[in-house]
Amino acid sequence: MVVIANLFLFGCAVDPMTKLGLSESEWLGYGSDEQQKLLANYKKIAEKRAGTVRDKKNHDARGFLEIDVLDGKVMMPPFVDWSDYKPVNFTIFRGQCRDIVLQGLIDEKSQTELGVCFYGDTLYLDPSHHDLEKHSGSISIHSSPLWLSGFSYKGISSTGYVRLNNVTIKILQKENAK
Repeated sequence: MVVIANLFLFGCAVDPMTKLGLSESEWLGYGSDEQQKLLANYKKIAEKRAGTVRDKKNHDARGFLEIDVLDGKVMMPPFVDWSDYKPVNFTIFRGQCRDIVLQGLIDEKSQTELGVCFYGDTLYLDPSHHDLEKHSGSISIHSSPLWLSGFSYKGISSTGYVRLNNVTIKILQKENAK
């Protein structure tokens, strides 16, 4: 009976680890109560994120950012080792959140999603899926006049889901006439 219970728990732990951005050893390092708390936090954060603007219909079209994420490394499932990824370019509108796919450089099947939100004059990157204090992002970059001509932030590292490591974030701010 104990073996069946352990197999059941191990089978269920695979999905939570991926959702939380934890390796198997990190997950197993938590006690049962801590694991349940992490899962409860994940649920709260997922509910908050579900309520954010994720499409282009309801955003503030007057301001948007063109963003490049390049260089450095990220964690991809199973969250055991740093991975190189293909540079990515995307647009995000003020008031919008997006999940940006980061694809492995060598193994194209390997991928993860970088959460990004642009609220007010702040860009939030790499939210945690289990730390309530980092639900918007483990990095916040406040607006700068330099964004209007394009500015690169080098050596960015984070503690969220994908754990950016020594990444370059290039931001170019655009304004549309209403």
